[in-house]
Amino acid sequence: MDNNKHDAKSPESEATAITVSPETTDDISATSASSTESQTATTSTAPSQTPASNRSSWAIRFGVLLALGLTACTLGGGFMLYQQMQQQRLAQDAKNIALQDQLQQALLQPNQRIGQLEQQQLNDAKTYQELTKLAEDQNQLQDRVNKLAQRSPTHWMASEAEYLVNMAGRKLWLEKDPRTATDLLKSADETIAAMNNPALLPIRKALAKDIAATASIKTTDIDGNVLALDALIEQLDKLPLNRTDAETDAPEDTTITGDLNDWQSNLGKTWKALTQDFITIRHKTADAPALLAPEQQWYLVENIRHKLLQSQLALYRYDRAAYHQSLMMARKWIQTYFDTQDHKTAEAIAEIDKLATLELDPITLKSFAAKPLLLQLTSYGELTSSEDAPL
Repeated sequence: MDNNKHDAKSPESEATAITVSPETTDDISATSASSTESQTATTSTAPSQTPASNRSSWAIRFGVLLALGLTACTLGGGFMLYQQMQQQRLAQDAKNIALQDQLQQALLQPNQRIGQLEQQQLNDAKTYQELTKLAEDQNQLQDRVNKLAQRSPTHWMASEAEYLVNMAGRKLWLEKDPRTATDLLKSADETIAAMNNPALLPIRKALAKDIAATASIKTTDIDGNVLALDALIEQLDKLPLNRTDAETDAPEDTTITGDLNDWQSNLGKTWKALTQDFITIRHKTADAPALLAPEQQWYLVENIRHKLLQSQLALYRYDRAAYHQSLMMARKWIQTYFDTQDHKTAEAIAEIDKLATLELDPITLKSFAAKPLLLQLTSYGELTSSEDAPL
């Protein structure tokens, strides 16, 4: 570009563009001289511009290299700083985990202590409840002691009446003896009457009701019937078996006549008379029972004894159906397998028929009305209105 500018201002162009006049000859000479000087100066400055441009290109290259080096150093430093930060973060995480473990270990003991304190608190609450209950029981016991201390000297009579009522229940429900139970209830009523206390009239009223209910129960001699069955069991071994043969044929007339016309009859009679001492023929009906072997006889007696023992057990249980069923089965076996013509067998069958007529009435009375009143009297020394109201 500089060369082109110098070419445009050269003397040749100026010579062609300007018209020379005589008046301006001196001026042209001066101008030519100045142009020559300027051309000489331009020629002298052209070599000096080439080193300057070389120096600017090397500066640019050096700046680029310096920028690349700085960039590489920056990246390397950043990477190293990142690595250090990662290591520091990992170390910090490890420290945090360790601190969390230490914190959990430090909190574990307080939590255990808190659990122990809560359990101890529950135990203390239970102990307090038990102590409260014991205090209430002690107060009730003290009240009973105070009431017992205020009893009349005849309080032992109430205990005696209660004992008599308990014995009456034992006799009635365990031993099935309503007669003795009635007598015991009457004795208890006499004991209460001897206390001469009008406040005990509800007890006497309940005792009168219990006496009437017990006396209405039909008395059955259980012990007597059991003993009769025992005697019958002992006679079983003495009963004779049924060994009676069927009736034999009527004896025939073996007398020999003197009539010759009866020679066939006389011959038959003679033959029978000769063979009668050697051969005996007896005829039995098909309905006659077969004779029993000794082992079968033992089993028969044991089965009959077992049935009679079942009858005894049914007596104690007041089981009417089982009692009659066992007796009838024993009677059937005795009548079938033993000699009914013998007086011992006949007496055994008659005794079974007599025992079979026994009637067993179940006891429907479940409890005595006087028992709770007597229990209250012996426990507290008096009767309350709540117990008197139903009566």
